Amino acid sequence: MELIVPRDGEPGTTQVLFIGGVPRSGSTLLDLLLGQVPGYCDVGELYYLWSSGVVRDELCSCGVPFHECEFWQRVGKHAFGGWDQVDLRRVLALQRDVDTTGRLLRGSALRSRQYERDVAEYLSYLEPLYDAVATVDGARVVVDSTKRPSTAFLLARSARLDLRVVHLLRDPRGVVNSWRRKVAIPERTGPRSHLKQRSMRQILRRWITVNTMIDRLGARVPSQRLRYEDLVADPDHWLRVATSVTGVAAGDAELAFLRHGSVGRVPSHAATGGRVRMMTDPFKLELDERWREDLPRWRQLAIRGVAAAWMTRFGYPLD
Repeated sequence: MELIVPRDGEPGTTQVLFIGGVPRSGSTLLDLLLGQVPGYCDVGELYYLWSSGVVRDELCSCGVPFHECEFWQRVGKHAFGGWDQVDLRRVLALQRDVDTTGRLLRGSALRSRQYERDVAEYLSYLEPLYDAVATVDGARVVVDSTKRPSTAFLLARSARLDLRVVHLLRDPRGVVNSWRRKVAIPERTGPRSHLKQRSMRQILRRWITVNTMIDRLGARVPSQRLRYEDLVADPDHWLRVATSVTGVAAGDAELAFLRHGSVGRVPSHAATGGRVRMMTDPFKLELDERWREDLPRWRQLAIRGVAAAWMTRFGYPLD
């Protein structure tokens, strides 16, 4: 497996904490928790901002449509002079051309001059976007829960962005089980009424491939591995670990919101992401291990058999 690696360079001016991993691994929860730490701004999955927010005008986590959200209108004005000044067809075309796992895997075979020009142009849209989020919010760190390894590798090539990565993992049996369930999503927070469902084979392959790529990126940029199960069991400790990778570490005062038996909500503007971002009431952190009862034993054994080497590497017991 050959990967396109980021170029070496001086740290950028806007720090981005990128949550990398496989969907249904708890990234929206981590995004929400980090967003409550002073100095951090959680914005959801910025990869989907163009299609979900700018094009479809879906709901921001503040509860209003994207184009009615004062925060995102200020971001668009600061970054581009307004969202109507952005060539959306071009942005989405560039996204399809360069921000894909296939490009990442095939590596140098497709690194033509035109490809490099397209990457530079694509980053010319992303860089002012992250800069504007940090400026409008007054944040020192922008939290992006996009998860996609292709996006992370592209951001690492930017001289204007200072990329840090949290590699978020979840037991593959939990991920597979989550993708098998039919889950409704709030109205106007996605292009469909329910989350997508995927086969065990497809999700297991993605779990191995994506986590391998994010793990390799950790050799080139500051990175911290974090398991969903550990985060829920001891959020105080693991949020300290996650924030330590940025240099804007959380201490007792910054994590006071965890000490009341439940997690309260502060206003945020996650434009895209999981349904958890739309919760308004305080909630308790509870470990979701329904896979132990929901997944037939033969499926559990099949997943363990295929993913054993990776599970061991990432600290998951083969029970």
